[in-house]
Amino acid sequence: MKITDIHIYGYGKLTDFMLTGIQSLQVIYGENEAGKSTIMSFIHSILFGFPAKVQSELRYEPKEGAKYGGRLTAIFPDKGKAVIERVKGKASGDVSVLLEDGTKGGEELLNDLLHHIDKGLYQSIFSFNIHGLQNVNQMKGEDLGRYLFSAGSLGTDHLFSAENILQKELESRFKPNGKKPSLNVKLKEMKQLHQDLKKAEQNNEQYWTLLREKENLENELNRLHQRLDLAKQELFRLKEWQDLYPLITEEQELIKEREKFADISFPANGLALLEKLESVIQPLEGRRASLNSKIIILEQELDNNQPDHLLLSNEHHINAAVEGLPFLEKLTQDEKELSIKLENISEEILNLQERLHLQIDEQQLEQVDTSVFMKEKVNNAHIRRNRLQALKQELDDRFNDEKSVLENTERKIGELKEQLLKEEERSAIKETLSFTADRHNIEKELQETQEKLQFLQRAEKKEQEKRQQKTYQEKRQLLFLGVLFAALFGWGIFSQTWVIAGAGFIGAAFCFAIANKKEPKGQDSFIKNEIEALSEKERSLLDKLKQPDIQHAASLEAQLKKDSDRQNQLIQLQFQLEQANEKYEKVIASFEKWENECAELENDLLQLGKQLFLPHDISKTYLSEAFNLIEQLKALYREKKYITERKASAEKGINEKLHTFHKLKGLLGSETGSVQEIGYQLKKRLKEETEKHIKQGEREAALHELKLEHSTVLAELRHFQKDYENQLSLAGTDASEEYREKAAEAQKLTELEEQIKQVRKQINLNSFSQEEINKYSNVTNPEAEVQAVSEEAALLQESIPGLQSKLAEVKYEIHILEEGGTYAELLHRFALLKSEFEEEAREWAKYAAAKDILDRTINSFKNERLPKMLGKAEQFLSFLTNGGYVRIFPKEEGSGFFIESKTGAVFEAKELSQATAEQIYVSFRLALAMTIYGKYPFPVIIDDSFVNFDHVRTERMINLLKNLTGRQILFFTCHKHLLPHFQEEQIQSVAKEKLSV
Repeated sequence: MKITDIHIYGYGKLTDFMLTGIQSLQVIYGENEAGKSTIMSFIHSILFGFPAKVQSELRYEPKEGAKYGGRLTAIFPDKGKAVIERVKGKASGDVSVLLEDGTKGGEELLNDLLHHIDKGLYQSIFSFNIHGLQNVNQMKGEDLGRYLFSAGSLGTDHLFSAENILQKELESRFKPNGKKPSLNVKLKEMKQLHQDLKKAEQNNEQYWTLLREKENLENELNRLHQRLDLAKQELFRLKEWQDLYPLITEEQELIKEREKFADISFPANGLALLEKLESVIQPLEGRRASLNSKIIILEQELDNNQPDHLLLSNEHHINAAVEGLPFLEKLTQDEKELSIKLENISEEILNLQERLHLQIDEQQLEQVDTSVFMKEKVNNAHIRRNRLQALKQELDDRFNDEKSVLENTERKIGELKEQLLKEEERSAIKETLSFTADRHNIEKELQETQEKLQFLQRAEKKEQEKRQQKTYQEKRQLLFLGVLFAALFGWGIFSQTWVIAGAGFIGAAFCFAIANKKEPKGQDSFIKNEIEALSEKERSLLDKLKQPDIQHAASLEAQLKKDSDRQNQLIQLQFQLEQANEKYEKVIASFEKWENECAELENDLLQLGKQLFLPHDISKTYLSEAFNLIEQLKALYREKKYITERKASAEKGINEKLHTFHKLKGLLGSETGSVQEIGYQLKKRLKEETEKHIKQGEREAALHELKLEHSTVLAELRHFQKDYENQLSLAGTDASEEYREKAAEAQKLTELEEQIKQVRKQINLNSFSQEEINKYSNVTNPEAEVQAVSEEAALLQESIPGLQSKLAEVKYEIHILEEGGTYAELLHRFALLKSEFEEEAREWAKYAAAKDILDRTINSFKNERLPKMLGKAEQFLSFLTNGGYVRIFPKEEGSGFFIESKTGAVFEAKELSQATAEQIYVSFRLALAMTIYGKYPFPVIIDDSFVNFDHVRTERMINLLKNLTGRQILFFTCHKHLLPHFQEEQIQSVAKEKLSV
């Protein structure tokens, strides 16, 4: 299976993202958080479904409302090209598959294409990332070897985790020499209980006799305690009755006194209501008198202060006239300023006419065309004139430059022709050189001889260095043997073992003789003879080259070559002369074209000047400036007309304002003054009359309110007086004094009712019910009853301690017998403990069986499937370590590996460096995908799994990936320094642009 295209509709932060033309070895580069892990998750989701919401795996649903999902285009070995699309739908998404032959399908077809591999198995075999290496970094000791074995078996740490879990469960239940595991603890307890059970059998009969006696004593004590409790309860109730009896007596006396006032009828709170009505009526009568006096005063003030209604009716005209005073002043000021402006504009018009030297009146000036079209024509003519002037200067410069180049080229050609050899001289030199043709052969032979001589000299130097190094090593060995034989000789002399001493002496002498033996000569005589022969040949050839004829030939060759260079230079100069002539002719043609354009421009200027009523001399030279002056002159005439109209309008406004003030002056009577003074007086009088009018309205409103308030007070006073009379009639009285006497009697009745109520509350606070009150009502002397019951309780209290003491003695004897528990109890505990032990033993047996099955599975894997995987992993590891480690073989028992180095040393995984352990992990993962799961042609996805490697390991790792064939590899990375190891077409960025390598 090979993925060729990826199109993400919406997945995580990626929206409408595409990767096309994906290679067999494809590097996908992007910075952190650019979306590499999102693309990796997208591939998993399209092939195997979106993660469910209840799972811990991220769903990568888009946040910006894009369509959730996308499609993959992949090539399958047996089905050809297939397009797989998955979008949001059911839990894992709605998937559709379209094959190359037009076949369509869903999940079933996709499962057939994927050989029914699930997501977990795919991720564990064909997809790995930095987290696997982090697990390698965190493992220590035996765990590292077992983890690598699990990774090599399943691709994940599931086997390692299962083995750890089973081992921990077994050890938590039982250890052969353990103390804390639960089975060890229960086994110890059962041994102790068995011993206690044997002892309890002997004391069983005495124990049951003491138990029966203890039961009898406890029953007697319970009976006495019950009688004592009843006596205490009766004593408590009698004491409560002693407190309650006076309250019942007081209640009966209060009821008898209440019966004396049974016929009194008086309204509730009647006295308070009467006093309240009296307190309200008196203030209302005072307010009524006060309001009458205020109403009379206000009516008098209204009659004495009447405003000027004629002046108030003209309020609008007066305000308009007074508010228009600033405008009148402004109009006056504007009229003066406009007069000054009119004089200035007239003066500017005269100045412009003088600058134009043109006598033209306003009517003729209006006929002059100064439209934008005319202005554009004048500007274009001005631009053409300036351009032609600049072109004239440019053509003059070009003419001088081309003329100078032409003259210099002709001069150089003449000088070079004088230096050239004549044809007869060139022929003579060529004839002379034909006789010295052997010079080149001699030089070639000399060069070959020198090269051979240098090669032999280098070989001789290397041979001498090797011989010196060999001699040095041999002398070191002989020196070591000599020292050894000398020590042997010394030991023989010391121990008087003459045979050993003689052998040591002979050996030392032999080593000394060999060390001082001179090297035989003549071993490299062949190389020396060759060097001497070549040196002699080199000298001979050099002598031949130094002969006069050959040296003269060299000078002739140089002279001939120099003449050939001059001829080539002459050809170039002649070509340059032709180019210079062409450029000179082009400059002359440009001058003619410039003159035609100047004549055409002069004609256009005269035509424009005629339309503007300008003379010929001004039209030719100052057309643009004259047009601008005419425009200004027309603008000044228009402005003069506008200012004249504004001045007339201002004068009209001034006259209208003055007329209005003269009309309003009659409202002031005989007062005189300026317009401002008249306006001030009108404003002042209007303000005074307005204030009078406002105060009059306020007085009228106040008078109205006082009258309303007066009528309200009268209504309230009548209402309360009626309530007062009704209150007296309710009590059956005619006067307030009689009402108050009846109120005192009603108050006495209320107090008696309240006293009876309080006494009953105190009676209800006690816990006595009505039946108990009736029961104890015959007890008229509670103190005597309390005394009798107290004496009975004291007698019962005195008889209890004797029985308690005897019961304690019996309990003590029982306790002595029960220190180890009774026989029945111990027997029950032993049976219970045995049952618990058997239950936990069965649990231990389950885990032991699971562990045994796992071990047998591991052994089966070692014998059947592991050798093939290890063979491939050994190849990968040997390549990654540059032959440093050559063999991997499993342990005989349990899970784990031994690794053999090229020197034959064998290591466990825990003894290797961290980087080597990571290389083993990568080798296992790749070998597992290539061998055991080789029949599934899925792409291998790697997410930055080599960040801990140095540059050498990284380069070898990348070369290994390049050499893997038959399977697509997608390598995600955020490290830009890795990109130069790959070709440009093998690299794609998470962004749409391609990266340059």
